[in-house]
Amino acid sequence: MKGLEARKPKSRMVSFRVDEDDLIRLDVLARQTSCSRAEVLRCCLWGVRLKSTLDAQALTEVSRVHANLNRIGGLLKLAIREGVADRTSHYGLNIELRDAIAQVRRAVECLAGQP
Repeated sequence: MKGLEARKPKSRMVSFRVDEDDLIRLDVLARQTSCSRAEVLRCCLWGVRLKSTLDAQALTEVSRVHANLNRIGGLLKLAIREGVADRTSHYGLNIELRDAIAQVRRAVECLAGQP
């Protein structure tokens, strides 16, 4: 969208009526893309594909959880290799691992558009 901003100075104003449903759809698109209503409409006029910032946030979350899974997996491998006999540490790592897997599942569902 930034490329459109540099095109020409905006000297004309357009005003028109929409029904409640169209306004809601416009506002949802604006929120999802972190754009103003006007920017969304300009993108539509120029055929520019709108990019969801929500998807980017979900990808960031998946990356964060992925890093946690790597950390937990490394700790679990170390515990097994070192022959840690303390069952409570294994149990704690398993709980952490289950929580991280649940976070990944939620993030993937968010990316897929599921609530």
